[in-house]
Amino acid sequence: MKNFAIRGTSIIAVGMICAAVIASGLSVIETGERGVVLRLSRYAGTMDEGLNFKIPMVDRVVKLTVRDTKYTAKLEVSSSDMQTIAVEESLVYALNTKDVGLIYQKYGTKYEDILIKPTLAEITNSVIAAYPIEQFVEKRSEISDKINNRFTEKVKDSGIIVKSLSLTNHDFSDEYNKAIEAKKVAEQGALKAKYDLERVTLEAEAQLKKQKSLNSMVLQEKAIDKWDGKLPQYYSGKELPFIMQSK
Repeated sequence: MKNFAIRGTSIIAVGMICAAVIASGLSVIETGERGVVLRLSRYAGTMDEGLNFKIPMVDRVVKLTVRDTKYTAKLEVSSSDMQTIAVEESLVYALNTKDVGLIYQKYGTKYEDILIKPTLAEITNSVIAAYPIEQFVEKRSEISDKINNRFTEKVKDSGIIVKSLSLTNHDFSDEYNKAIEAKKVAEQGALKAKYDLERVTLEAEAQLKKQKSLNSMVLQEKAIDKWDGKLPQYYSGKELPFIMQSK
């Protein structure tokens, strides 16, 4: 009876060990993921979504997401006239499911730090450095497209698929903002001075034309209009006062 109990316990123990071994040989890959199989720390292949088998105690599985991933970069760059611009970029990318193994072999799980971040910073600096700061706002869409095209071309063989890339925000230095404000004030002052000069010139021309148009008959008519009809008590001459006769 005692031996039977021992054998029963042993069977249960062996069964539990077998179950544990079997369980350790299973790997579930979730939707939107791929598994990189490392056999004794060396790359041995990849796993698709679903239930997969691996060699217990030998294989290790590293899961990588192949879903769309958003990466935001904030950096300071210089324009062609050496003005500092703080820019913010938004990149949406995904890992090519066929290249997951290649990506892991080259970059491990740090492909953003090793590949994406420095490459994007280099290209952004290079593109913006070709434009003076005064053209940045006007041509921001063009600049954004150039960065997108160059970055996409640069990483196309690395397993990174670029879904979208654009400049989402920017800010100039305090010194440049002050210079722009001062320039606007100066331009407004110049416009006001020009307007005042034109107004004075037009008024002078109008006055001159008005004076030239006042002939003797007009002056006499204006004098009659102002006369109250009373003759002065004393006057000399044959003509009535304020009334001029044309010759």
